[in-house]
Amino acid sequence: MSLFDDYAEYESTLQQQQQQRGSSSVSPPTTNGNLDRPQDGLALNINGLAADGYVATTLEAEDAPIFSLDTVQFQVPNQIISLAVSNDVLVLVIEGARILRIKLQEAHSIIEASVPVNPTSLRACNAFLDPTGRHLLLSTPQGESFYFYEGWEQAKPLSKFKNMEITAVAWNGMAWSTATSSTRTILLGTHDGKVYETELRPGNDAKAKRSDIPVKCIAELPVRERVTGIAMEAFPARRKQHLVLIATGTRMYQVIGAADLELQSGDKSAAFEAMMHAGLANPNFQEIPGMPGTGSLTIHHRETQSGARVQAIATDFAWLTSMGVFFGKLSFGAQETGDSVVENAALIPYPTALASDDDTSVIEQPSALSMTEFHILLQYSDRICALNMLNNKLAFEQAIAPGNSGELLQGLTVDESKRTCWLHSPSKIYELVVTDEDRDVWSIYLARHQFDAALERCYNDIQRDTVLRAQAEHLFAAKDYAHSAECFARTSVGFEEVVLRLMDIKDNRVLRTYLLSKLSTLRKNDLTQITLLVMWLIELYLSIIGDIDAKITSIGATAASSATQISAMDNAEAASSSSSGARSSSEGVPSATAAYKQERAEMQKELYALVEERKSAVDPDTAYQLAESHGRRDFWLFYASLRGDYERIVEYWMEKEEHIRAIEVLGHYGTPDMFYKYSPALMGAEPVALVDILMRQPNLTPNKLIPAFMRYGHDAFSGVNQSIRYLRFCIQKQLCRDPVVYNYYLTLLVKDSTSNDESELMSFLTTYGKDMLYDPDYALRMCKRYGRIQSCVHLYSLLKLYEDAVELAIKQGDIELAQIHAERPDDDKLCKRLWLKIAQHMIQSKEPASEVMELVRRSHRLGVEDILPFFPDFTRVDDFKDDICVALEDYEMQIQDLRGEMDEATRTAEAMQRDMSSLKNRFAILSTEETCQACSQPLWMRQFYVFPCQHSFHSDCLTHRVVGSCNRVQRRRIQELQAQLVEIAKQRRQLRLTPLMNKKSEKPGDSDEQLEQQQRRAKQQLDSLVAGECVLCGEAMIKSIAEPFIDMDQAIGVGADDAWSI
Repeated sequence: MSLFDDYAEYESTLQQQQQQRGSSSVSPPTTNGNLDRPQDGLALNINGLAADGYVATTLEAEDAPIFSLDTVQFQVPNQIISLAVSNDVLVLVIEGARILRIKLQEAHSIIEASVPVNPTSLRACNAFLDPTGRHLLLSTPQGESFYFYEGWEQAKPLSKFKNMEITAVAWNGMAWSTATSSTRTILLGTHDGKVYETELRPGNDAKAKRSDIPVKCIAELPVRERVTGIAMEAFPARRKQHLVLIATGTRMYQVIGAADLELQSGDKSAAFEAMMHAGLANPNFQEIPGMPGTGSLTIHHRETQSGARVQAIATDFAWLTSMGVFFGKLSFGAQETGDSVVENAALIPYPTALASDDDTSVIEQPSALSMTEFHILLQYSDRICALNMLNNKLAFEQAIAPGNSGELLQGLTVDESKRTCWLHSPSKIYELVVTDEDRDVWSIYLARHQFDAALERCYNDIQRDTVLRAQAEHLFAAKDYAHSAECFARTSVGFEEVVLRLMDIKDNRVLRTYLLSKLSTLRKNDLTQITLLVMWLIELYLSIIGDIDAKITSIGATAASSATQISAMDNAEAASSSSSGARSSSEGVPSATAAYKQERAEMQKELYALVEERKSAVDPDTAYQLAESHGRRDFWLFYASLRGDYERIVEYWMEKEEHIRAIEVLGHYGTPDMFYKYSPALMGAEPVALVDILMRQPNLTPNKLIPAFMRYGHDAFSGVNQSIRYLRFCIQKQLCRDPVVYNYYLTLLVKDSTSNDESELMSFLTTYGKDMLYDPDYALRMCKRYGRIQSCVHLYSLLKLYEDAVELAIKQGDIELAQIHAERPDDDKLCKRLWLKIAQHMIQSKEPASEVMELVRRSHRLGVEDILPFFPDFTRVDDFKDDICVALEDYEMQIQDLRGEMDEATRTAEAMQRDMSSLKNRFAILSTEETCQACSQPLWMRQFYVFPCQHSFHSDCLTHRVVGSCNRVQRRRIQELQAQLVEIAKQRRQLRLTPLMNKKSEKPGDSDEQLEQQQRRAKQQLDSLVAGECVLCGEAMIKSIAEPFIDMDQAIGVGADDAWSI
């Protein structure tokens, strides 16, 4: 089964499992009946599984619709005049001049305040709530304005806002990022086409009845119309550059310029005055002809992360005109005064509605509008609509209390911070709930063939698969096969189906793209599938590289043929036009070849990167086979290096007989086993290079390389013996101590040396013979075998076979060598005998008598008398007569010396005899009060010893003292002698009592004289051990210097004072 069949089987099984999981766990979303659907022209069926395999992506009816209108359960105490919502704060202005402020998160807590006007006179007003929900600005058609701040009990009239009906407010976005209670700089639009600048701040006196907040008119529109909408936005990348949009019933002005909003409130100059003056001097506006429309303006913001804070950036706008809704994108860049930030603007006609009295359709202008991310909300008096900005179609419409004039809608507002929409009638409040607004946006983008945008808006894998399949089919139809393959790889389309379609194209590059993309979608545990794809990709890459090489070869052959033709035409003087045409065609060859080479390099780089990334998924045997079948030696070597399979690389180079490259690989990556394996072959091919590498490997065992050296055939013409060179390095540099290495090195030295030159062999034998690192017996056999005499003599001497050494030297006629080794023995008799052998050989060889006598003198061991017996009987003594006389004189002197020594010995013996006689009469004088030095008792009480130092001891006290300080052997000997003396005394007593008792001894024993002699000898031995020296001033006292004064064993239970008492 091929790789394709294996993977196709796996892919079909996996797809079935995914479909089973999808049908059981994924419920496809549903859509509202009003939502738009993709165009019919696209091969897509949203309602179910299409014939071409697309998956259904519609929403079921039970799912919540995108838009739903809910009535807020709140009983308003009076008719609603105006409503505003911001930052989750809802503010109602109701009849009776009352203000209700409700925090939607705390709906049970309602704060009520009043407006300081006649309760019956407040019938209409405009309410503007800032983005923070703290500042409320009220304006009546009569030109009265009021300011209310959170926590106040009553709104305050703005005394400087007289005769101003405020119709629009542009709030400052910087108020979000400040801790102050001010709104910062804001812009006001009025009914008479003027623009004012002010800043709302509550002030320090909350109970003040009026507020003197200043206001300044900074601009007046060129055409005096009612300002129906105003907005100011800062450029995201240029904080001082601002855009001000001003809307009227027929025009929308764009004013761009610099405005410094960091000015303090006390400054008299207005921040926007210069900008507005310059912008309206030559205004940039969009005008919608016809009757003036409602003119409401709304801006949609999108929150983006800017560093550590979230920034709201204006992205879309919508403007109500008489012809429809004018909307577009806001793009902030490098615009200056007079430029436009509006892009992709379009005008959507208002949706038609049926007349109440007949079936005719009428177009009604809405009263207000607002925006969400993808929809424009239109508020009519009796209904609410939502237009999709992507396809300009009606997405939602719902009527409110049809036929009831008391329930007509009066306003629409959106809380941008919380993304909530609110409507109100005189007595009710409605919330427009938006759920998953972008759930079907992907299908709209898909219908437009905006596939990237559709993918960004997909909710689940089924939708993404639908988009990718459609994109893949679209690209395939457009013959963009590479990108189509990438898309197919990310879909659930069957692997075999896609591969067959791509193989029909007959382009391996497209198939490679698909397989690479498919490989990136597999999970890590799909090991088999990953391996199949990787091996297939390797084969594709190798095929592509082979095709490129074939093209390069073909171009080269064509170029060579063209060059031959040009040369022939030049020689034949052909027409100039044909010659120039051939040259021009050949000039393009280098550029085409360079392009193909660059492509090949890129393919090779991708192949290497793939194999390196997916190294664990590559099957080694298959990869090697593919490389060999395609003839890609470079890939074969790369993969082997990547796997660390250096032994295979060495084998490869060995098969190719490129031994130098094999040695280089061994030098960088070889292991000891690899060296042992390949050295025998390499030693015969490249011995010098191999030994150079071996000498750089410190972890080799030299004796395992001996088989390689044994196969090394060295001759006299090949220079230095590389085996000797390496072994010498191991012995001298690496300090090898293996006897096998030494013996083999000795063998090589014996073979490499000659009989005339044994210097290196002798140096080795001399240096390493002392430690016996080689086998001298083996060395002797080798030297005998190859006739290395000098070395043999040295080895005989080393083995202490001095006679053999001298005999061999004499046999070879090397008398000097024999003399050297004759002096080696430590035995003087042996040395003399060896010298005699040398002398005898010289005499027998009929050497001159003078040379023989010179030998005698040099030996310092022989005399004339020693060699005379070896001379023939009739030898004349004239040549060594003087030596004989000298010898006789020496003998005479020796006799005289002996006589003098004998006389001296006689005198010494007589002196010793006299001294011994005097010792018998030596005595010591003791007083009667003398005491024992050990026990301090009177000395005369029992037997005692007196020393020349005048120290005296009782015999038992001295014996006890000596026994305590002597060694174990002496102590045992003293005890034995004491026991022996007691036994002898006992025997002598019994011997003396035997005659008195008239008894005869049953056993013959020693006589009394014999026992007395034994007693005397034992007594002398005991005296020599006990009384050999004084224990107080002899060697025993010196050795006891390390002993403590107090014996702790004896001092136990005795006080320190008692131990030291005298």
